[in-house]
Formats: sequence, C-alpha cells, structure tokens
Amino acid sequence: MMHTEEILKCPITDDTEFYTYFDLGNFPLVNNLAESEEDSLKCQRFPLKVNLFTKSNLSALSHSVDSELLFANYLFKSEINIPYISHCARMFDYISGLVKLNENDLIVDIGGNDGTLLSAFRSASNINLDFLNIDPSKNLVKLSEAKGIPVLNEFFSLSTSKLIAKKAKVITSTNVFQHLRDINSFVQGVNQLLDQKGLWVLEFPYWIHDLETNQFDQIYHEHVYFYSIVPLKLMMEKHGLKIIRVEKQVIHGGTLRLVMAKQDSFYEPDLSISEFVNYEKRFDLDYYKKWGLQVSEHLDKCKKIIIDLKSDHKRIVAFGAAAKGCIFLNAINVTNQEIDFIIDDTDIKQGKYMPGTGLKIVGREDVDFENIDYILILAHNFSDYIIDSFKQTYKGKFILFLPEIKIV
Repeated sequence: MMHTEEILKCPITDDTEFYTYFDLGNFPLVNNLAESEEDSLKCQRFPLKVNLFTKSNLSALSHSVDSELLFANYLFKSEINIPYISHCARMFDYISGLVKLNENDLIVDIGGNDGTLLSAFRSASNINLDFLNIDPSKNLVKLSEAKGIPVLNEFFSLSTSKLIAKKAKVITSTNVFQHLRDINSFVQGVNQLLDQKGLWVLEFPYWIHDLETNQFDQIYHEHVYFYSIVPLKLMMEKHGLKIIRVEKQVIHGGTLRLVMAKQDSFYEPDLSISEFVNYEKRFDLDYYKKWGLQVSEHLDKCKKIIIDLKSDHKRIVAFGAAAKGCIFLNAINVTNQEIDFIIDDTDIKQGKYMPGTGLKIVGREDVDFENIDYILILAHNFSDYIIDSFKQTYKGKFILFLPEIKIV
C-alpha cells in the first residue's frame, strides 16, 4: 500500500518549477513512537527533503505521507504545555478586542487536540459561548469531551465545514495549517464556515524566522508546507479571504499570527502585511542555497560535541520527546549508543521509544539525576521553562544546539 505522494505542483499557483535546497534523506515518522528498542531502530522511513516553488516562494516537502498514518493516534497533548495554556488565555483577550462576541456565538478550533485552547477561552470569557473542536485524532476526543468541549472527529475540509449548521464568529487554528496536504479545501472550508463579521486566527511556525535561526528541526513529515506571508497572501486572495493583521508570537520558538476575514467584510488590513512582504524580499533562491549548506555545517559541530563528551565518559540524557527532537537526533545520527534515554512529561509517551534512535522515553520520577552530567534539551523552544523546572532536582549542565550551540 502506498503511503506517500510526491508533491510536484505548487498548491497556490499550480507551478511545477522548484529547487531542492535541503535533503535529509529517509527519516522516520517523528510521532509514531515505537514499542521496543528494536522496533525503534528498524522503523519505516520516508523521504524528507524540501523544495522551493520559485513562482510563489512556497517551501514544501518533496513527498507527503498519508494523513491517517500520521494523525490517527496522535501522542502530543496540549494540556501538558503550561506556556501554551497561558498563550491561549492571552489569545482570547486579543481576539475579544478585534471582534464583538455575543451570547451563544460559535468559536471553532480546527485541529484543537485535547480541547486545551477552547477550555482556556471558556475560562477567560464572561459570557456563554458555543465551542466546537474539530480534530481527527481518535485518542484525543475523550480528553476534549472530558473538558466539556464538543468534538467533531474529522479532518477539516470544505465538505467538513458543510456539516456545521451554524456560522462561526471566530475560527482558530494553531500549529496545524502546516500539517495539511490539501490547503485549498481547508481555506475554502474556513470561508464557508466563517460568519460575515467573523475572524479566522491562524498561528503557524514562521519559516523565515526558522531559517534565520537554523531551526531545520521544523522539517518533518507532518509539516507539508513551510509558510511565509508572500505565498499565504496569494492563497487567501485566491479563496475570498484577506489578511488584516500579522504579528509575531514567541510561542513554539517563533510563531506568526495571522488574522483574516472575508474579502468583502468591513475589516481593513493594517500596515503589518506590507511590512512583512517587504522584509521577505531578501529571501531569494540564493539565500535558500546558502542556508542548506550552513545547517549541514552546524550539525557536524553538534555531532562532534556529543562524541567528545561521550569519549570523556560523560553521561548524557535528553529532554523532550517531541517531533523536533526526533528530527535533530536522527539528523546527527545519535542513538542510545551516545545518549542514555529521553525524559518527557507526557504520560502517553513514557515507556515508548523514539523512532530511529533506540532511546526509551521515561518520566522525571524514574530518573536518578545525581548520575547525569548533561541534559540535552531537544524542546529548545521552551528551554527557559524547562531549565527552571529542573532547579530542585538537577545540578548538572544543559546542552542547547538550536538556535545556536550553548552549554549552561
């Protein structure tokens, strides 16, 4: 059975001209954790390289992997991410300042995971609102419903949007848009579902920021496209929407927030859109070519540090069994020969093994921190929070490899 499809055409312009600027070879699926060390090391691998469609300036994977294989049993839970919960509460205040919310207005979170965002919205609101989480992960449905957040257990598309009778005053989608293969159907579905006076708030890793900070670890099979404002502006206009505001957010190591409305609505775009468009002009094909070489050199330095510490008989463990951590360890070809195990606070990951590495994932309570010399922080986007959380239990050093090499 075929699980991959080659991406040969830009979804925005239908252009077929592209340039490959980064190729990691064949990599495992980062969130499909293994049940044993052997399964981890022998896991299935798929092509992982990035192309630039030169007409739209959209970066895309060369191959997309079947969505059911990626998301049907998803092991990331938003509720364990304390900084994200605070981010959601602030987001509600932000949205409330842009759109007038009335009793029983509908707020929809697409790709809402375990219902954390909508639960935070409900707590922050002083009126009764209707909420709906649309998420395809079968294992997360009960977690959302336990919070009192109804779920439509589907992948979102134009046809999915037609199942919902009520128009949404607010639609949110955080850290989900880059996962989509059929972005045209998704955006059409948003336009179909959105109230004429409503807003769509979209958050995603800003690819320009990731390029500038060497965050190649955003490249994994779940992230089909890598977005900047220039291609997104083209996409929204293609489907009757307009961007009215763009803002940077610090969450997830560099996120962009777009606020969008229907093209014929009363909302007017502010100056932020043109500012971002002008800034992005410097990121041309030459930049992408140099970036690929630069990252390869950085990875060589990181691998040498691990090998040197191991040669010096230092004991190293890692923290954060997230997707980007899996990419990083596989990129520098580090396994359980160099690192002992990975610590992670997500209970449903504990006891499993990170793909391609043979590394077991354990909880903090299972670790004797006295015998550890270094903790490699794989979830570098939350490094300050992670380091602070270890103050009472660990006295050794931390290693950070991204966005730059740092040992503290």
